[in-house]
This record gives sequence, structure tokens and C-alpha cells, in this order.
Amino acid sequence: MDVTAIIYLLHKSVSNKDYDFVPTAKNRNSRRKYGLTLYDIEDFLKSITEEDLVSGPEIDRDMPSEKVYIFMKEIITGVTFYVKIKKDSKVTYDRIKILSCHEAEY
Repeated sequence: MDVTAIIYLLHKSVSNKDYDFVPTAKNRNSRRKYGLTLYDIEDFLKSITEEDLVSGPEIDRDMPSEKVYIFMKEIITGVTFYVKIKKDSKVTYDRIKILSCHEAEY
């Protein structure tokens, strides 16, 4: 899947509220730290473009048969978030799995 297709799927999945968001501590802590609601995160995810791509498609270290895409984008002034997504292989239709969405660590 190329970057244009994965971004389209991201926007579609988030708009339809049909995505899998992995509830990691980093994801939760970044939301809390900046007072971001789920709606804020969804709006942010829908704003991601090809220009925000950092790497990918690349092999998912946990599922070598799958590809991940990594994006970085400023979510609020002075704060950049790291976003890692892939196509959700656990369902029979096209849906996004959001593996990471948290403050970038430099």
C-alpha cells in the first residue's frame, strides 16, 4: 500500500470512527499532558498529509508480514507528535490500526 492509499484509509477510518487505537501508556500520557481529547486526536490524524511521512512503508517488527508508516507533525505550537499506523489485519475490510500517537522523543 503506498503512502497516498494509507493516508486515505487513515482519514476514512478516523472520519467513520472505525479504527483500532492501541492504548499504550505513551499514547495516554501524551493526551493527558497536553489536555487533548479524543476529538482533538481525531482532528489531528485527519490533518496528516504525505509531507508528514518520516518513513515507510517498512516492516513491522512485531508482525514481519505487515508494513508500518511513521509520520511526525506538530499537534500544537511547539509540540510534535509521532504517529505510527498500519492497515489492520485483524478485520476482513480496510481499517487503520494506530500503533502510536504521542509526543515525539528526540
